[in-house]
Amino acid sequence: MRIATELVLKLICLLLLIAPATNAEAGKPAVWLSERNTEAPFCYRAGGQRTWPLISGKLTANNQILLKAEQKGELLAEGPQLDFEGYTISVSTDGSLHIISADTADKDSFQLTVILKQREKIVQRQTLQVYPAPPDRPISYLSDQLDDLIRIFWDNETSQWKPVDKSAFDQYFRRLQAHGVSRLIVWLGAYPVIENPDNYRAADWDLYTKQARAILNSEALNRVMYGRRGHRVAYQWHGFIMQFRLHPEWGNWYAQSAADHGISLTATFRPFEQGLMKYLVVPAFDEQGAFLWNFLPYATPTANFSPETTAFAHYRRLFEAAGNADKTEVVSLTFESVPESKPQELTKDDLKIFATDAPPIANDSFVLVRNAKGEFQLQIYATIAERVTAQLRELKGWTLNVLKDGAIQIDGLQRPQGSRYLVIESGSPFSGKVQLPAELPISAHAKAGNRVGRFNAYWALEETSSENATTRIAGITPAGGYRTDFQTIENSFRIVGKGPALRPLGQDQIVIDFGPDWLPEIMDLNQSATRTMFVKQLQTILQQPAFDEIMLNTRSHTHLAGTSGDGESGVQTTGHYRRKGKSFRRLTLDRAYAPDSAAQLDALQPLLKSDDPKLVEKITTWPAGEWTETCQSPDTEYVWRYNRNVAVSKGLRALLQDLENTFPETRIRAVIPPRAAVKQQVTAALPGLKHPEEGHYDASYYRYLTSGLNQIPSITEGTALLDLRGLRVEPVLLGFRLLPDSGPAKLQRETYLADQSDNHGSTYRGAKSFFYEAQESLRARDKTVATRRREEIIDELLKQESIKEVILYEAADWIYYLPAYDPHRYLDSDKITSAEK
Repeated sequence: MRIATELVLKLICLLLLIAPATNAEAGKPAVWLSERNTEAPFCYRAGGQRTWPLISGKLTANNQILLKAEQKGELLAEGPQLDFEGYTISVSTDGSLHIISADTADKDSFQLTVILKQREKIVQRQTLQVYPAPPDRPISYLSDQLDDLIRIFWDNETSQWKPVDKSAFDQYFRRLQAHGVSRLIVWLGAYPVIENPDNYRAADWDLYTKQARAILNSEALNRVMYGRRGHRVAYQWHGFIMQFRLHPEWGNWYAQSAADHGISLTATFRPFEQGLMKYLVVPAFDEQGAFLWNFLPYATPTANFSPETTAFAHYRRLFEAAGNADKTEVVSLTFESVPESKPQELTKDDLKIFATDAPPIANDSFVLVRNAKGEFQLQIYATIAERVTAQLRELKGWTLNVLKDGAIQIDGLQRPQGSRYLVIESGSPFSGKVQLPAELPISAHAKAGNRVGRFNAYWALEETSSENATTRIAGITPAGGYRTDFQTIENSFRIVGKGPALRPLGQDQIVIDFGPDWLPEIMDLNQSATRTMFVKQLQTILQQPAFDEIMLNTRSHTHLAGTSGDGESGVQTTGHYRRKGKSFRRLTLDRAYAPDSAAQLDALQPLLKSDDPKLVEKITTWPAGEWTETCQSPDTEYVWRYNRNVAVSKGLRALLQDLENTFPETRIRAVIPPRAAVKQQVTAALPGLKHPEEGHYDASYYRYLTSGLNQIPSITEGTALLDLRGLRVEPVLLGFRLLPDSGPAKLQRETYLADQSDNHGSTYRGAKSFFYEAQESLRARDKTVATRRREEIIDELLKQESIKEVILYEAADWIYYLPAYDPHRYLDSDKITSAEK
């Protein structure tokens, strides 16, 4: 029985599920009609010819192909080659289907049955749908390729991956032909799935692959993910992506398929997104329990293992470089009081404080462990938890005072350099003696006396229930999902927020996260190593068939955990706002980071070198309102945010310059969000615009006029400051989201176009592309109304002389939610909409 069980586990192992099988293993003959031919139509060119891959393997003299064309049950022609009514149809010896149409007016649709024979015996038969191709539309789709790959390969019925072969991509690109879309803009991931290991240091590549394979080959993880049917979990799809990188031929099949179908590919990249640390972070330890690093499966080997040369730096690193480390060295913490607080009789013996490099982790989650030979295994954290706990460094020599309002002040802390976390526990966990505010208002002061902020603090509850366990990090959850500090913090305040204002510390822990020195979530383009990494990636991609241009995009998932929020009460903890039921803007940890070079900016240097706490705290704390509106003017009071934006824009320019030098003949585009002036003008004009139903619009309607997915202003706003003087980069307009009303949409469009008429100084002259996020409208309750409005918007955009193309995000939704055939016919002169079809 045990042998049988182990065999089943191996059969469901991810490697076997998604590895391409040989013909013999699959039980196939040497030649076969590709399995996925029937999933998408074959759209011929009226008055022209088109060719498609049809057969896998090589036809021999022992094979015969018979064709039969039918229309509404009536036979049109049959034989090895068909000639009827101006059509010529054949299958060549290389297994390609050819259809020639003699007349540009041809509009016939018919069924084509293909019969494959082996030594005169029928071995396979397929019936294909043949349609006239729509005209090439001035529309491109932007593919977040992960979502497309899930659509292509995930089998919802079996909860397994379908085999990876080229025919899977062939049917995908035939869908684009059927939509009249001839260009696909492809984001291949922060760590591209089309990859060359030589782009990275050998040691970094080796470290990445060892940890990736440890996850992929874990029988325990595969057992829980594939041993049952049901909901697809994160590490099923992420394992699939890791496999793509380890099988370079898969990426080649994808690119070759696009070329075979006449689909041009644009390599788009997101310089602001690398680690996807909101979702995918796996702690790694050695056998003794010492923390090594957080393995980021979605980030490149360079970003994973050389963040000091590629990533944004914490503001304390900037102060250290300026010789002012004492401005960020935390020596004092205060648990501030809340109205319910009362003075407690406490001494320092009632608390214990530890420094650590790893946060509290749920015992049942998976983590990576490196053995003495340097190999990695995925293990349940409980198997190493005691050794990790033994690595905690207890702090001594501090003092504790309880203030009159009930606040608890801790002074004289000596946190070891480089330790990311402080963990605070009760000295008498079973007494319930220490009571703390549930919302955790904590202030900190540096050795120099100034306030220090921009850190996170949360409750890690004792693991007495599965719910409490969710307040602790999970490298990979027991079911194959994720739980990073983002979800952990959200869970923490959701749970404690149900209880009273004061909560006994008991056997729970308080975790204070000061953040790592460098944040591999965000790449610093001012560093040459980062730019070199991107250039090498793009060189690899553009060597593939069909890829012929580059586009920089502002899309980012960079929105990490945050326990501070800014709202009507100013900067408070998110726990405070949640308890009050008030809205707030989350102040996330990533906003404490900036490019290293920001320290050299004239406006920041005086603050970094100052001894005035008020100036220092413009960097070290959260000023109220800092992240509420745009921040693109040098006279702003928010010096940290503005200069961070300036440094981002300088890095972007340096990267674009490198790209122009490396790819002198390649079209290069950059998505540029509206400048602050656009928002100011439009929000000022909206109240004067009549609403079609009643009254007028208000300034808050602006949120429907701009991108909500492809721009995270806290990191991408610097793009609006981009200086393209002397460059040939083609700006792309970052346009609407959803279905804005015609009046506000026109106002935004005209204001934006006027503001972008200078092309940010680029030498490019000509019409631009307009980026439109409308994919959520495909799932609207009233699809007819949504379709009509969406098509009106696209049609109106393309009527503008300054707009030549609409880019629709994201491809998987448009390809699979729209009708399979000619969904953009509303652009024809007869104006038949998809909704009316």
